[in-house]
Amino acid sequence: MAFWLAFTYMLRAPARWLGCRAIAVGTVGLLLVGSAPVAQAQDVRVRIFDRLSPRQVELVSSRRIPVHTSPERAPLFHIEPGSIAQLSLHRGDVRIEHGSHRVAASTLYLSAPSRAATTLRTAGAQRSYTGAFEIRPDGATLEVVNAVPLEQYVASVVASEYGLDDVEGAKAMAVVARTYAVRGSDKFDGAYTHVDHTISQVYRGLSTITEASRAAAQATAGEVLTYNSHLIEAVYFSSSGGHTANNENVWDASEELPYLRGRQDPYDSVAPHHTWQTSVSRAAVLRGLERQFGGSVRGFYLGDTSPSGRLLTLELLRPSGAREPVEAGAFRRAVNRAAGREVLRSTWFEARRQGSRYVFDGRGYGHGVGMSQWGAHGMAQAGRSYRDILAFYYQGATLTQLDNADRPPAQLALDDTAPEEPPPASSASTRSRSGRIGW
Repeated sequence: MAFWLAFTYMLRAPARWLGCRAIAVGTVGLLLVGSAPVAQAQDVRVRIFDRLSPRQVELVSSRRIPVHTSPERAPLFHIEPGSIAQLSLHRGDVRIEHGSHRVAASTLYLSAPSRAATTLRTAGAQRSYTGAFEIRPDGATLEVVNAVPLEQYVASVVASEYGLDDVEGAKAMAVVARTYAVRGSDKFDGAYTHVDHTISQVYRGLSTITEASRAAAQATAGEVLTYNSHLIEAVYFSSSGGHTANNENVWDASEELPYLRGRQDPYDSVAPHHTWQTSVSRAAVLRGLERQFGGSVRGFYLGDTSPSGRLLTLELLRPSGAREPVEAGAFRRAVNRAAGREVLRSTWFEARRQGSRYVFDGRGYGHGVGMSQWGAHGMAQAGRSYRDILAFYYQGATLTQLDNADRPPAQLALDDTAPEEPPPASSASTRSRSGRIGW
């Protein structure tokens, strides 16, 4: 016991300093030098099990894995193939237990051999991954970061995000997923560039990869989308409902990007959510709005729409008769949290009261900016190539190799000469409706 405490103490000070979140992280991954290169420049750094908030993780590898407290140091010991290592929280550190080894540190680095499959189990979930791992405490949970080779990541994302049975649409999805992955995100604090769910892209490791998704990644290996040589914001969604959206009409703070212009989308007609209708309890909707926006809500009015037909705003009806404007995306999220995630599948909808319920008639699924996955499927079925699909949904973007792309995002201005498809005849560019929906 005395030896254990002394050994733990000796490890802590240097491990805390080397394992802190001030370590420099590049857009794609972390290139670490020294005796244990944990991640390579073409790796994607993904926080896995993010929504499960793990407190303990079991790890089993198909290969021998060295365990480090810093990338520059020799390994403390190795996890033997087929054996189990236990990771847990211990007095503000992460602790690993394997055979006779007990080590606690601020960060642990597990540099698995290339292509080795490592199985992790936590909170009822079991998944296999390739690549290296960094594990550190994050409050009362473990932060587990997988530095996964780029093309393995792309194959896994395509399998999870695009489960449709066509070749060209899957290839388009591979290019989009790769571009999104490499461009990175500033949503997180630098310890990783993505999470493993829809805040970034859905990534479930090796077990989800199919022959089709692997083939799509291999057929497009290294290909990304750029605009003026800079990696684009490669956003995508499920179904357009017949018209995609301008990025600035969906995300207010974003500048107008010429490759994210709304346009009519006839290919999306194959989507099961191309049009939809839902009926939901009025009381549940109003409770959700009150929980999100505070105060008492008696009903709501539909507000202005964008050129694509999607709502920009709605107005909450207060007991005093006052009408409070709210952003359409926030309205949608509030309703879906209270009444079900598919009640409002997009912000393109009409609404009416029917007794004690609200009926919503809508179009599309998702935010509407960039590539419609069902539209890509429709284009593939119509005989279009993945290059055609990408050119349709990201107008003016260039398909190129990653080595030719500039990673820093460009400060882009709207190209006034770029053509934009007219909105559907049924919607004006900013249309306001005053009919009260509920009271």
